[in-house]
Amino acid sequence: MGDDDGRLKQLLDGNLSPEELENDPMLTKLAERIYGEDFIEAMGLSRGDAQRALSESLSEEDDDDLLVEIVPSEDLPEIDPFDAPINLPPPPKQPSKGKGRLVSGSALLIISLANLLGGFAFLGGGCNGGGCPSDGHTRFNWASFGNLDSGWGWSSSILDGSYGIPDLILIGIGLGLLALHFLKK
Repeated sequence: MGDDDGRLKQLLDGNLSPEELENDPMLTKLAERIYGEDFIEAMGLSRGDAQRALSESLSEEDDDDLLVEIVPSEDLPEIDPFDAPINLPPPPKQPSKGKGRLVSGSALLIISLANLLGGFAFLGGGCNGGGCPSDGHTRFNWASFGNLDSGWGWSSSILDGSYGIPDLILIGIGLGLLALHFLKK
């Protein structure tokens, strides 16, 4: 092994002559891999001779060709032919987002329209002061939802010609969700 290491070091240092490379096919193959095909041709060696010499040296060492592996077919079991399945299971159902759009769109539309028409005036039973449902202000203000016990939480209904921007926004969102539901079908 020490002699092979010394020759490899000489190859790497560039101290081997073309005759020494020609006599050792392993070193020739290493030189080709390290320095490239142009180096082998510049040294005057034939690439085909080097490959033949390398394969011959490998087959002489092991009395077998290491470059080709033959798998015996006797060890493999025979596979019986089979038909492809005819009845495939149905694909799994995807959760439907359409029902959520339908329910939430309908709910928003009904709640906003009911508020515009004064349908939630019963929530102002405990209201004190002016501007309460008892005074005709039957639409609650979405922006003042926490003040339903005072006049700040209530306004006139659309029947009196009054509407609020939050009511219109909620109607628009409800109509948009319903439109998405019916267009995505």
